[in-house]
Parts: sequence; C-alpha cells; structure tokens
Amino acid sequence: MSAPITESIPIPYEVETLSTERLALVPMTLDEVTEAHSPLARSRTVTKYLRWEVRDHDDEADSRSVRKRLALSHITRQGDGFVWRVEFATPDGEQGAEIGDVSVFAKSLRNKQFEIGWVFHPAIHGRGLATEAAQKVLEIVFTKLGAHRVYAELDTRNEASGRLCSVLGMRQEAVLKERELVADEWHDVAIYAITESEWAARAA
Repeated sequence: MSAPITESIPIPYEVETLSTERLALVPMTLDEVTEAHSPLARSRTVTKYLRWEVRDHDDEADSRSVRKRLALSHITRQGDGFVWRVEFATPDGEQGAEIGDVSVFAKSLRNKQFEIGWVFHPAIHGRGLATEAAQKVLEIVFTKLGAHRVYAELDTRNEASGRLCSVLGMRQEAVLKERELVADEWHDVAIYAITESEWAARAA
C-alpha cells in the first residue's frame, strides 16, 4: 500500500543555498524578486520569451502577484515557490558575478507536480553553466521534495531554453497553439517534462 500523500510529500521544505562545481545558487529575498534586483531582471533581451519572469516590477499589481506566488523560504502548500540567484562560486565564499536565476513552484502536491523555470544571461551560453544550475535544482526537487514529475512551459521561439530542456532529459509533451497574448501578439507555448523514473535512470 502506498504512503498517504501527507506522508509522501516532505513539506514544509526550507530552501537552502546550493553548490555545484562552478556555481552557488543562493535563495533570493522577496525584495530582490519584486524590486528588480539587477539589470538582468529588467533586460527585455534576456527575458523576452519568458513567462512569469517578464514583469514590470514597478507595476504595483504585478508586484503583488509575484509576492502572492513566492514563499521564498518554505514550500508549505500548493502554489508556493522560490527562486535561487545563480552566481559564480568564489574560493572565499563571497558573492560572485550573477548569471541568472532558477525558480520552482509546487503546482500539485497531491500529484507531486512541480514547475521549473530559469533565466540566464546570453553571455554565458555555450559553457554548460545553465545546465549545471538546472540539474542541481532538479536533483533537489526529486530527492528533497519528492516530485513525481517536473515540467517547464516556454515560448516555442525560445530555442535556448528548448535545448536546455532536452539536455536535462525533459521530453516535449505538447505545443499549445496561441496559448498566451503578449503585447498584442499570440504566443505558442511548449511543455517539456521529466518524471522521477526518467530522472533516476539518467542520474544512475
């Protein structure tokens, strides 16, 4: 008999700083998320294909929406999420140069479904840094949060993110035609996903 849902989902989960060979993933504060913590967060070149990250943080309504969705320190209920700021790791442990961020949202605790998203500066493309950061977050979501399935939704024109999904072992499950209206233009949205068994097979 399978364990009850309340026992099989290890919540509340407290977000922590993560480390990889070249990177440090640091939990962002609420102010950093909602007040455009860096020029990267405002860059339309960087964020033009992204979904919830593409926000004018000076807009009060958008700021309230982001605040409502981000728990930032704990995942305790469905809809909670948090964001890691991705930086170069430094030998002395001090803050290094920021290259992007990775976010996670608990979409369905009953069904163990989590959404992952990211934004990285184009200058770091081709060096495997985005893969390194996203792989670490996937590891945490599957091993610490007990995810059954992790998915990403992205604009079909976002070729860099599509390639990253493939590198991470995420399958393209669907393309939703004209899913979202952005700046008077309809955008198609692709859904990529990876299940726990697929992730475990790759990690073995």
